[in-house]
Amino acid sequence: MLLFKPEDCLILVVDDVRQNLQVIGEILEIAGYETTFAASGQQALSRVETAQPDLILLDLMMPEMSGLEVCKILKDDPRFSEIPIIFLTASNDVGNLLQAFKYGANDYITKPFHSEEILARVEAQLTNKKLKKKLEEKNQELETEIGVRRRTEEALQQAIELANAANRAKSSFLANMSHELRTPLNAILGFTQLMTHSSNLTLEQQNNLGIIHRSGEHLLNLINDILDLSKIEADQIGINATEFILKDMLIELEEMFRLKLREKGLKLDIILENRVPVAIESDRLKLRQILINLLSNAIKFTPSGGVKLRVNAIRDPEKTFLSFEITDTGRGISPEELSKLFQPFVQTETGMAAAEGTGLGLVICRKYVRLLGGEITVSSEPNVGTTFKFQIAIKPVGSTDYCGGQTSTPRVVAIAPNQPPYRILVADDEATNRQLLTTMLSGVGFEVREAINGQEALEISRSFEPHLIWMDVRMPVLDGCEATQQIKATCTGLPPTIIAVTASVFEEEKGAILSAGYDDFLLKPIQESLVFEKMSKHLGVSYIYEEMTSILSDQVRSRENQWKNLKNLSTSLICDLEYATLALDDERLNRLVSAIPSECGELEQIIRECLENFDYYTILEAIKTAKKERFAHSHLTGEWIVQMTQAIYSADAREIKYLIAQLEPENREVAEQLEYYLSNLDYQNILRAIADLEETPPLA
Repeated sequence: MLLFKPEDCLILVVDDVRQNLQVIGEILEIAGYETTFAASGQQALSRVETAQPDLILLDLMMPEMSGLEVCKILKDDPRFSEIPIIFLTASNDVGNLLQAFKYGANDYITKPFHSEEILARVEAQLTNKKLKKKLEEKNQELETEIGVRRRTEEALQQAIELANAANRAKSSFLANMSHELRTPLNAILGFTQLMTHSSNLTLEQQNNLGIIHRSGEHLLNLINDILDLSKIEADQIGINATEFILKDMLIELEEMFRLKLREKGLKLDIILENRVPVAIESDRLKLRQILINLLSNAIKFTPSGGVKLRVNAIRDPEKTFLSFEITDTGRGISPEELSKLFQPFVQTETGMAAAEGTGLGLVICRKYVRLLGGEITVSSEPNVGTTFKFQIAIKPVGSTDYCGGQTSTPRVVAIAPNQPPYRILVADDEATNRQLLTTMLSGVGFEVREAINGQEALEISRSFEPHLIWMDVRMPVLDGCEATQQIKATCTGLPPTIIAVTASVFEEEKGAILSAGYDDFLLKPIQESLVFEKMSKHLGVSYIYEEMTSILSDQVRSRENQWKNLKNLSTSLICDLEYATLALDDERLNRLVSAIPSECGELEQIIRECLENFDYYTILEAIKTAKKERFAHSHLTGEWIVQMTQAIYSADAREIKYLIAQLEPENREVAEQLEYYLSNLDYQNILRAIADLEETPPLA
């Protein structure tokens, strides 16, 4: 395919033989080229000035001025030097041809002429000229782009320098904010834990404490997310190993995906093998992110069936690994695309069809899995499903294997008998922090003393001789690090175990803490279970635990029964609650909840608890269930549904109202609901209500 149109190209033919001009002109004109002619060298120069041809066919030997002279003049002139020149010659004199090319000729054609040869050589030179012009334009664009890029890089370098300075300031700020934010949360969460163990609390007080604790944990999670996000730098992501209960995290993930699973009609099975430890030490946030990415993909690309997550433990004499296997019944991945799967910004055809994501999720998964000491693999069969497998190295906490039924660690109620008396020193300049630990430890039988700073801790430890010291890091007079070093250096007998209590989450500060002589550290806010675990680890203390009862199950069943009272509310109140919840209108919701009749038991209270915890989803699900139960006996004829659907799509409010009025007395509650939606011109909810009735089987 030509890069140019012949009709747009003007060719100058120069020859002192008129017959040659006529023959060549006919050949070119038949091919579609525009032509002009000159019978001498001087005439050719004049014609070039006026016509500005795109190419010149120039006779080599002419009287008065030869083609060589014409060529030299034109090539020496910057205005015409780029015009291609093809010589016409009846001679094969090598000397003349070499001279022609020396002057700048582009090609030559020997006489007698062949039309195919003329057209081929003309086309080749015009194509070269077109390509050369495009190349020059591209070079010009590149030069411009290089200039812009150079200026951008200079600006970027300045921005990087400013960003590095800002990052250093941010790290310093966050280090301080970490301490300032987590310290008061320590008191809030710690004392709510202690108060929940009180036996003389009313049900309302227990619920209020639960709200305080959940809200505090919600705030703590937000703070942790902000602090963790601040530490993520390019290729500088480290491991932040913490102790946590694996099953609790898996339940949290199940809750997270519940709505999406329900929308798609999928089932999520989580299978924990018996060898999996209850508590493990690993990087919880990274493991959580890996599982979120893999489960999200599995659910996204599975139109029917379900997703299965299987967790197993692999133990050897040196290390323990957890093996995770995520299997779906989705669309699968073709063999040729599997190799692209872990490339950044690359998506499979299935991923592109979904029009979601950036292609980075699996890349991040592989990076995190490798950081955690493992590897990730994938196998897939199109239209059957996909399985991702990965392992991570973990450290089991305690010796109890997972037994399948219990997700919470039993509470310590006392020190087991036949053990020596343990002396514990709590050093902290914050009275609430001291009081929290003192109450927690003395309540189960430890002998506890308090110190308000490092200097006082040093003095008390000499006479009290504690077995273990809980030492705050930041304290006035003498800070925790200096106090720890002096206590270890001056101790005449067996040195005490000293555990740092700190609000800092920065890895470099943890290293500095341990290098200062501390034996371990505990992050604020303090978790009661971790306090006792640390003491068991370092002192070998055994405990008596609270017997687990079915109180929690009874509370859950009671709460479910209270939700059933929703169906006893008026239709308008149920619909108003639904609208206000969808709009996240807390002010309106509070007014509506206050209007709930007292005979509905604790329904008002449990809705308020949901609002306190921003749990709008639970409210909406309860409303949906209540509406289905209320309308379970309702029945709509197929003809009525068709007529109503047509009226809605036509936005015919009069016809809709007429059809609602036709409903029989047994459908009175349905009519009230539809009338409410119609008053708000909410045609979408009318359709949804009809669809729900079609799907709901009548009660026997």
